[in-house]
Amino acid sequence: MTGYLLSKLGFDLKNQADNHDPGNNDDRPPPLPQLHISTEDHFPPSTQGTYPRLCQLSDGSLLKSYTTFGPDGERVLVVSRSVDQARSFEVVGEITRSHGDCDNCFLAELEPGVVLAAFRNHDLSGEDGNKLTWFRITVCRSRDGGRIWEYLSQAVEKGGSDGVWEPFVRIPVGRREEVQLYYSAEAEQGQRQDTMVVVSGDGGETWSEPRRITGEEGLRDGMVGIAGMKDAVSGKEALVMVLETTRCGPGRFSIEAVVSYDEGLSWASRQEVYKPSGEGKNAGAPQIGTLAGREGVAVVFMTDEDGNEGIWPSGAKIKTVLGVGLGNGVINWSREADTVFEEGSSWPGILGVGHGEALVVCETRSRIGGRLLSLDL
Repeated sequence: MTGYLLSKLGFDLKNQADNHDPGNNDDRPPPLPQLHISTEDHFPPSTQGTYPRLCQLSDGSLLKSYTTFGPDGERVLVVSRSVDQARSFEVVGEITRSHGDCDNCFLAELEPGVVLAAFRNHDLSGEDGNKLTWFRITVCRSRDGGRIWEYLSQAVEKGGSDGVWEPFVRIPVGRREEVQLYYSAEAEQGQRQDTMVVVSGDGGETWSEPRRITGEEGLRDGMVGIAGMKDAVSGKEALVMVLETTRCGPGRFSIEAVVSYDEGLSWASRQEVYKPSGEGKNAGAPQIGTLAGREGVAVVFMTDEDGNEGIWPSGAKIKTVLGVGLGNGVINWSREADTVFEEGSSWPGILGVGHGEALVVCETRSRIGGRLLSLDL
């Protein structure tokens, strides 16, 4: 199957460069065909909430986590379930609720019916109740497919002024009970932010010391997402991590990627995925999903490149780019981004749901929306 999509698109990777400059796109091939983006909502955008994420269970059903807000400001992390390929969802569980800074939930199935949820869970105090005083990435567990939840562990917790954010959980292939939890960690009073990982060998009950994955002096890396991809040159299985970063300047975000060939033990080949057009514009909060049997990936993200000057991230659209032809660490990324959701949308998630399809979810005008991306294979 490897190479089918590439041959359909007319790619020849024999001369794929071994070395790649992450800031230079001049060696890219001609623009790739556009992804087909559904103009219809895949499910009714009736649920109020933010920061949706999807998880497919071994029984074929889908779980969706998101954050809702109570009348007194309480934050609630909710889980809903779909058994009709995400055409409809029914609320089945509640992970936790808090008057603190509780958000950024991410789900992963550890084994059939056993699901982990990782989320930021920070303390607030001060005169106005909005000062962050203690930072945590908390992990909870469900043993019944997302209905009933129990506290499991604190993967990371710390005081000080530098916070931890945006967990991403993955279960490595062939490593029983191992869990990798990636997150963003501020440093130098927020002037820098690094991508970190902690690893559990007992299903999330205990965790290793943090290890830095990405981070450069003066850059704020964050909002990581990871998907599998097959190297079209070597045939090796690989992981692609996308992240937002401030290489364009302080407070200005673009999207880059790194690649791993050893199930996340090491990462290299940092490269540009998308740089927004226009002075002072942003592209951030990326997530990535596998397409076409791991021959391709779609990256979804927020961008204000089409709007008037404002305060990022308000007024953003959700856009997507396609990546194909991974070879020796380098991916061919489409030059133009296509719009998935219009202005007023934020915090996208994505999940491959078929051979050539992926479902994108996001907050759109305070409600959770979903649309399909597909490739004409």
